Amino acid sequence: MKKETCFYMALILAGGILFGVLGQAVIREAYCHEIHTVQNLAGKLFQSAPETEPVFLEALGDMDRENREDGNRILERYGYDEQKKIEENERYRRTLQMFHLLLGGFVVAALSGGYLADRISIRKKRKQEEQILAVLDGCLSGNFDDYEDALEKLEDRRFAGMLGKIGGKIQLKSEYLEEEQDATKTLVTDISHQLRTPLGALKVCFALYTEAQTQAEQEEFRERCERQIEKIQLLADAFGSISRLETHMISLHPERVSFMEMLTDSVNSVYHKALQKQISIEIEELEETELWLDKKWTAEAISNVFDNAIKYSPAGSGIFVRARILHNFIRVEIEDGGIGISKKERNRIFGRFYRGENEVVKKEEGMGIGLYLSRKIIEEEGGTISVYPAKDAGSIFVIQLSKNFP
Repeated sequence: MKKETCFYMALILAGGILFGVLGQAVIREAYCHEIHTVQNLAGKLFQSAPETEPVFLEALGDMDRENREDGNRILERYGYDEQKKIEENERYRRTLQMFHLLLGGFVVAALSGGYLADRISIRKKRKQEEQILAVLDGCLSGNFDDYEDALEKLEDRRFAGMLGKIGGKIQLKSEYLEEEQDATKTLVTDISHQLRTPLGALKVCFALYTEAQTQAEQEEFRERCERQIEKIQLLADAFGSISRLETHMISLHPERVSFMEMLTDSVNSVYHKALQKQISIEIEELEETELWLDKKWTAEAISNVFDNAIKYSPAGSGIFVRARILHNFIRVEIEDGGIGISKKERNRIFGRFYRGENEVVKKEEGMGIGLYLSRKIIEEEGGTISVYPAKDAGSIFVIQLSKNFP
């Protein structure tokens, strides 16, 4: 309840009590005056005419007042008229004056208190409105420092808590939209940069194809055009996967999955590439266990690691897969005998479109998307991926898969 309302109610209550006390005093005064008059009358009458005592007492006890009219006519001659104004009686006049004075004081106090309470309420309401407007202005303008300061000044803490929750959600949405805008700008820039090379090469090859003099030259440039078109198609598919994953359009659907079955699917997807380079893939025997994850996307993430290992390993080498069951994770190590990764590049290789500085990497076909997608998928499922140097040569990719989907 508002303070000004409590004050006004207390004032009215005090006035009511005061009038109750005053009314009781007036009634008591009138009663005492009547008793004193009767006493005085009885004393005078009984002293001068004792024989009238029975008649007097009989009249005093007569509740029907049968002789009232006769008595009224007699007493009117001496100024005792019931029609006479009460103000003309000295005793009652003083009481009435006090009553009117207190009544006027109470009315003035009540009106003043009501006006004061109304002004305080209006001022408080305006102050609260200004505070709320300051909070909303800071929130809508994106200036959350001013918003926090304005929120602290808000006197209504329950309302402040509600505005704080709303502002917190708006702030999170604002930060999310800013991140989305930055990611979209970066993605558009990356797409433009990545498409520029194959499109330029396709344009040149097509021009040479149209100007070719012999059938053999036309066939050669036609094949080059097809290779560039395949690159563009691969880029388009990769861009689609990236954009859907980053904008959460790709939904991961966790299910109970056999780890060995999923790992076998990953190996089978790259087996023909390993066979072409005569690279063996050996999987250490592991006790069967189940994970709670998206089988399709997790298998693709691990396949990208295998594909990367095959691409940069020499022909005739081997890839070794080891796995260990931990409390909440399964730790998978994929070791290759490839060119290795320098220390400064071990975190950068999981970035979008990063190809590396090694000359062997630059000669190989690729877009720098595979490991980036692997990291995004595995992290979405609550896991991690990292890389370390192997003992002799090559690299060890360490994947930790969570047993429970986050």
